[in-house]
Amino acid sequence: MIRILLCALSLLTVACQMKPTRTGSSEQREFDLVVNKSTKPIELNDNMVVLDARPAFDYGLNRVIASHHFPWENLAESAETGEVLRDKRKLAQRAALLGLTPTTPVVVIGNGPSGSGEEGRLAWTLLYMGFKDVQTASVEMFRKNLTQMATPPPKNAPPADLETEVAMVTSKAEFQRVARDPKLRLENKIWILDVRSEKEYTNKPAGTPSKPDISALNVDWKQFYTANGRPDSNMRKKLKALGINENDRLVIISNRGVRSASAAYALISMGFTRVENFLPGWRSL
Repeated sequence: MIRILLCALSLLTVACQMKPTRTGSSEQREFDLVVNKSTKPIELNDNMVVLDARPAFDYGLNRVIASHHFPWENLAESAETGEVLRDKRKLAQRAALLGLTPTTPVVVIGNGPSGSGEEGRLAWTLLYMGFKDVQTASVEMFRKNLTQMATPPPKNAPPADLETEVAMVTSKAEFQRVARDPKLRLENKIWILDVRSEKEYTNKPAGTPSKPDISALNVDWKQFYTANGRPDSNMRKKLKALGINENDRLVIISNRGVRSASAAYALISMGFTRVENFLPGWRSL
């Protein structure tokens, strides 16, 4: 269920009159391939690399043929903070060990909406690293392709010279600046989306000087995905009905940047051009 605070409702009456502070044309071009493939069936082939972001136990029970177990934490400073590895060389090296370069087509497997957003977080991180062709899906989509046989070791690739998409991340200082200034958000069509559960959202603590009360939309991250773990294009219409357009600036927050990254990936795949994930999320405020 989508819930809106009263102050956010005021945005709807004037949103069409405001101009964004920056264009999203470059971001749109960057992710055209992701957008174009998001509504099409996934056909596995030998040119793709399939990454399984599920917990090790789930992967051990059964896996997609030739898939590699690769949790999102492999590309993070720590599981606790959720922060992406700061050293681009390490990012490139860890991807290269699986034979990955930014031009490699990648399918990220997870548990879909019944999971915790792991595959969306990994897919988002790959986009942040400059990958151009990344898709997500639930393991249930590939039930006919499941096996318990071990996957042969991958052929390594030379580490790529990554150009990270820094505009995909909101810093703590920038988040607090935006969160504390409703007028700024109103005048620049900036929306804060809290993608935690409704229970988490309604039980959030009252604001203090370090933890501002945030006029945020609450949209559970699961609503951005179909049962098959594919981005749900119907969400575009729902957000548009609330006054949110594809070129508006969307700042996404969860507890540590996992579910927010999953929602951010889905939004990018739907054609939203200015989507930012706040790392490490509520835990840092």
